[in-house]
Amino acid sequence: MKKHLLTKTKLYAALFALSIAGCITVGCTEDIDQSNRYTFTGETITDYLENRPEQFRNFCKILDLASIGKNSSGSILKTLTTYGSYTCFAPTNEAVERYLFEMDSLYWATLAAYERGEIEFSDVEDNGIYSPNLEDLSKEAATQIAMNHIIEAAYFTTDIKSDGAFPKNNINNRFTSVSFANDEEGNAIILINNNAKIIESDIELENGIIHTVNRVVAPSNRLLCDHFAQYDSVGVFSIHAEAIKRTGIDTLLRIYELDPEYDKFKTAPTAMSTTGMRGTLAPYPETYLQKYTLLAVPDIIYKEKHGIDNIDELIAEAKRLYSHCPETATVADDDYTNPNHPLYKFISYHIIDRQLLYSGNGPGGFVMSGYVATEAAEGYKSDENLPERYDRYDYFETLYPYSIIKVTRPKSGTPLAGELIINYAQDDGTRIKNSAMRPYINARILPISEVPALIGIDNFTDNALNGSIHVIDRMLIYNEDEMGGNILNERMRWDSSSLFPELTNNGVRWHERGAGFKEIYIPDGFCKRLKINNETTYPFYLPPHPVLATGWSNYQGDEILVDGQYDFSYRIPHVPEGTYELRFGFGFSDARGVCQFYLDDKITGIPVEMRQINGKTAIGNISEYTDKALGDEETIDEFDKSLRNRGWMKGPGSVWTNGENSVSLRDVPYAYRRIITMTTLTKGDHWLRFKDVTKDGTSNYKQFSQDYLEIVPKTVISDPTKPEDKL
Repeated sequence: MKKHLLTKTKLYAALFALSIAGCITVGCTEDIDQSNRYTFTGETITDYLENRPEQFRNFCKILDLASIGKNSSGSILKTLTTYGSYTCFAPTNEAVERYLFEMDSLYWATLAAYERGEIEFSDVEDNGIYSPNLEDLSKEAATQIAMNHIIEAAYFTTDIKSDGAFPKNNINNRFTSVSFANDEEGNAIILINNNAKIIESDIELENGIIHTVNRVVAPSNRLLCDHFAQYDSVGVFSIHAEAIKRTGIDTLLRIYELDPEYDKFKTAPTAMSTTGMRGTLAPYPETYLQKYTLLAVPDIIYKEKHGIDNIDELIAEAKRLYSHCPETATVADDDYTNPNHPLYKFISYHIIDRQLLYSGNGPGGFVMSGYVATEAAEGYKSDENLPERYDRYDYFETLYPYSIIKVTRPKSGTPLAGELIINYAQDDGTRIKNSAMRPYINARILPISEVPALIGIDNFTDNALNGSIHVIDRMLIYNEDEMGGNILNERMRWDSSSLFPELTNNGVRWHERGAGFKEIYIPDGFCKRLKINNETTYPFYLPPHPVLATGWSNYQGDEILVDGQYDFSYRIPHVPEGTYELRFGFGFSDARGVCQFYLDDKITGIPVEMRQINGKTAIGNISEYTDKALGDEETIDEFDKSLRNRGWMKGPGSVWTNGENSVSLRDVPYAYRRIITMTTLTKGDHWLRFKDVTKDGTSNYKQFSQDYLEIVPKTVISDPTKPEDKL
């Protein structure tokens, strides 16, 4: 039997099932690209819907009332008659009637509760629907409903291989999650936003795909803290939710719009200098928003795995686990909002500084997986370029100051293969430095299809307005000894776009490239960890694109390319205190110049020549030094040693190129790593600076390619019993 929610008021217990649906009023993508469109003579999406009034009469009325944007004329229904490529989730007549009734009831019930003094005015569910009758629906409300049902790209259900999200956001700029489950009879079903069931899928039409759904698709319009608070009843997430409230972190989780005056219609002040992009001004990111990921421990996990039944027992456990931190001794027992309080340390380590999705097949995944660039046959394919025989991973900072977590999708053939694991231990999850930490590492992120059965709520949704909720199967602890001596005692590799949470939060990272070049300009001040030091520095994000043995070969397919006579800095991720080697991954090119590296504004080494001229680079005649050209392992190892002595390393062997002659980056003649320095990193901020010092004018375009950054503990490099691998 399913549990019932016991919220703070009887009102929310009665209305919980209604409150998960809503329409957002900010952050919308207002305009659909209407260039080069024409009307098909076959059946379009609009034709299909209008020809079946017994199913879609109500949805057609909503689409006809809905506007496609302030810069365009006509309705969304009219737009869906024209050339394009769309995915349309089409709710049935009954689904629309049910939704209007629920939203109308929710508004008037919460308004009455406010008038009785039972709730705050901010808790009134004003969703713009004040009547259950379709004819009373306003144009604004219709537009919000319609935009949540349209993605401007055609996706079959077979394009989504596992729980996650469709690669592209809907035209309301919200992601659309998809999960796979079984109904009560054991039949396989597909759920949209864990709520609307697809009852007829993959209807292919002239201008896209229709999936018929049994409910209106309506992501929550609540901010993350308020969305999570719906589940704060005993037996669901009462302990975790109370910890967030007591620490005051709920106020942080209400941050959303970073700049209400942000102008998404701006373009770069200059075009990229690469030949194929001259004359084209790249767009700004479409939004400027702050988002989060909440790693939520349900009550049942606290109780069954950690023996914790209530918030007081969690506080006691947090004090025990963080007793080794000297700063906690000066904090009063009930000063929960102090960042040095053990409860604050505990709960803040469960919140990541960006919104991450379970699937990595589009913008914002934890780990790239199933990503396919669609612009060309040779486009980037993550499952080929990042083979499953190697771990896939990424690192993220949390709200706990100076801390990071690691998320891994372990390689095939290992016990946790294919799962998403937090703080995956060395040696395939088996090594433990401190035996007391065993219950707090190798935490599993549950796919949303598993969550309802665990917490006893059928319609749990993970998608809030400014973030996502991911349920995990154990609580997390940031223990510096375990992190520095085990979890992070490894070569840590960051894709350049992972360094800046704003790129994930605003749909830039792993943005779908589409036909031709679709670069995005990164304006000065957009990324808080990126400093532009002069007026001739122009940073661009290049989405994943073809990765060829003879051409561009990038980790995760993308890169940040800085144009002009550049001078910029970025704050490197926080890692445990210690001595590290810093490495910089890039591709040699005649478009590069000469770069001087700095750490904390101190010069590190001599300027680095990054150009490739007539097949030669700072390495030499690079085509002669691939593993394939060198031949046997002994010769390869000797060459690797000589490279390190000169401050260089080949590209990683775990990253592969496309095509029939697919090879690892060790066999790509342009892909190398530059060793910047060996240094001691203390707790605090450290900045890498990159400055163009080219003098001879032979660089064609003055471009600096930032592919990835490596931070490698000295122990990894200097341990003779376990030499660093080539991956």
